[in-house]
Amino acid sequence: MMKISRRNVLKATSAGVLFGGFGSSALAATLRNYFPDMEPEEVAKAAKPKEPIGETVNIGFLGALSGPDAGWGLPGLTGNQMFIDQVNSEGGLLVGGTRYPLKMYKFDDEAIGSKALQGAKELVLKNNVKFISAIGGNPADATHPFLNKHKVFYASLIATDIKPDRPYLIAGGDVTPRIDMMRPMYHKMTNPNLKRWAVTSQDDTIGLTAQAWEVGSAIADGWDVVYDKHYALETTDFAPVVTAMLAEKPDVVSMNLSYPDFVIGIIEQLFLQGFKGIISANYIEESSVMTRVPKEYVEGATNSFPLFDDPWWGEPSYQHEFYQQWIARYGEGGPEDVHRPITGIDWDHVIMLDVWAQGCQLAGTFDPDEVLKALRAQPSIPTILGPGPMSGEEMWGIKNMVSPPIPFCEVKDGIKRITAQIRFEDWFEARKKDIIAVVRDKGQMFDQRA
Repeated sequence: MMKISRRNVLKATSAGVLFGGFGSSALAATLRNYFPDMEPEEVAKAAKPKEPIGETVNIGFLGALSGPDAGWGLPGLTGNQMFIDQVNSEGGLLVGGTRYPLKMYKFDDEAIGSKALQGAKELVLKNNVKFISAIGGNPADATHPFLNKHKVFYASLIATDIKPDRPYLIAGGDVTPRIDMMRPMYHKMTNPNLKRWAVTSQDDTIGLTAQAWEVGSAIADGWDVVYDKHYALETTDFAPVVTAMLAEKPDVVSMNLSYPDFVIGIIEQLFLQGFKGIISANYIEESSVMTRVPKEYVEGATNSFPLFDDPWWGEPSYQHEFYQQWIARYGEGGPEDVHRPITGIDWDHVIMLDVWAQGCQLAGTFDPDEVLKALRAQPSIPTILGPGPMSGEEMWGIKNMVSPPIPFCEVKDGIKRITAQIRFEDWFEARKKDIIAVVRDKGQMFDQRA
C-alpha cells in the first residue's frame, strides 16, 4: 500500500484509485479523519467533480455556544458541519455551473446582543461569510442593521425575528413559534376536557414575542389562560415562579420558549411541588431533565424537535441516514465524540442552511436578492421535515418564512417520539383574526416592535 500522505491521497483519488468503493460522504469522513486540517478546496478536488471549482464560500455560525441558551446553539454545529462535508465531498455546492466548496466559522454570542454584533462583524469583515446560522432574539435585533448593509443572510431559529426591515433574515425551518401556537390545539385534540392553560418564559425578545403568539392561539382554541407572565433572565430559583403558576390550578403548564437550562429548573420545581397535570413546551431535552426528576415524571411531556431515529420516519429515509452518520461521527466512541446523546438541535440549524443552498442553486448565483426571489417563486421547498412554501406576510409583513409540517412529540418511556405531524396554514387561516388581535394587544406584532 502506498504511503498515506496528503499528496498521495489527492493523486490517488483524482485517478479514481483510492477509496473507490466508498460513497462521497465516506470519502469526506476518511479524508477528515486522516487530515483534519485539509482545506475544502482540497476535498473538492479529491471528489473529482466534472464542473470547475470556484473559490470557497464561507458560512457563519453565530449563536450561544455557552450559557443557558447553549442547548439551542452548540449542538447545531454538528449538523451544519455534516451538511458542509457532504457538499464538499461532491466537489462543492453547484451554483451556475461551478462547484463552490463551503467552510464554516463560528462565534459564541452567549445570547447577548452586543456580543452578537461583535461576532457578526468578525464573521463578515474577517471571514467574508455569505450566510449565518443563528438562534435569534436579542442577537437578531442587534445585528440586523449591520447585516442588512452587507446583504448577509441571517437564518434565525425564531420566525418572530422576521420583519420587513430585515430583508435578509429568513426563518421557519425551526418550527418556532408555530409549534407554540398549535400546542394548545394539540392538547385539546388529545383531551377535550382540559381547560386551564398556564404559560411562562424569560422576559427577552424571544420569550415576549413567542409567548404572545401562544397566548393568542390558546384563547382562539378555547382555553382559559390563567397564568401569562415572564421571569427575569437572571432567575436561578424557579420555586416562586412555579408556586405562582400552580396557585391558578392549571391543567397544562407551558414553558413556551424557555431556554433549555430554564426548562430543567421549571420541571424540577413542578415535580417537587407536586404538579400532576400536562407539561408542554417548545423544546425539552429529556435526557437532561431526567438528571433532576424521575423518568416517569416526564412521561407524556409534549414538545417538538424530534429525534431522527424515530420509527415515524421509516427506513430508508434521510432522517435515518442522518442519525446513523451522526452516531458514527459524534456518538460514543466516534472520532469526534461529543459525549452526549443526539438531540433535536443537531439537525435543526441544517434546515435553513439547506434552504439557502437550494436558493443559490435555483438562482444560479449567491446574490442574496436573486436567491430570495428564487425561493419565493417556488410553490414548495423541500426540507428535512417535509415540503413547505415561503410565506409569512400576514404574521411578519414579508414572505421570508419557510413553513414545513410541524411534528408534535411526547416523551415515551424516557424517549421523545413523534405522535402527529400537522400543517400550519389551514389551522392559522381559520384563527388568524383572533390570534393577531391578542398579539397586537400585547404590542408584539412586527410593526409594533422596535
